[in-house]
Amino acid sequence: MTLDVTLSDRVVDLVEDGYDLAIRIARLPDSSLVSRQLASTRLVLCAAPAYLKRQPKLHSIKDIAAHPVIAYSYWSGGDVWAFEGPDGPVEVMTQARLRSNSGDTCLAAALAGQGLILQPDFIVGPDLKAGRLVEVLPQYHAPTLAIHAVYPSRQHLSVKVRRMVEHLAAAFKKPAWG
Repeated sequence: MTLDVTLSDRVVDLVEDGYDLAIRIARLPDSSLVSRQLASTRLVLCAAPAYLKRQPKLHSIKDIAAHPVIAYSYWSGGDVWAFEGPDGPVEVMTQARLRSNSGDTCLAAALAGQGLILQPDFIVGPDLKAGRLVEVLPQYHAPTLAIHAVYPSRQHLSVKVRRMVEHLAAAFKKPAWG
């Protein structure tokens, strides 16, 4: 098997663009595509300790509205970040200081003390463990997203795609960040 890996956070049209398989981290819309859930990832609200020292303290999730955020361009909620808190669901309109279509770029900006980020635990986990980032308002939980292998059809599924999906399912059974 030969892999031709394309890294992009934009949603490609698998059939139109000629892809056999995609990995998508999202709540999948209804479509004619077939998907297999591989794992899940928790979105974490966090910031660098240096940022938190020089900014007004966050007492409530609504306080995010007064803070600059580093926004992920493809976030389906746009500038609205949704959380489940002690008193139920709450949404906050954010103000992006920077937008990027790359979670790694969002992470780099947060590590540089540029604002709050809401990113998957597989991106921010190592920096949270090392203390380079701090989870903010942990009593509020952002949505958990599923990680899916997505392919055009169960019919005519090639052996290489089936084996790759099986391999990914085994590899994600116990993800490193979980």
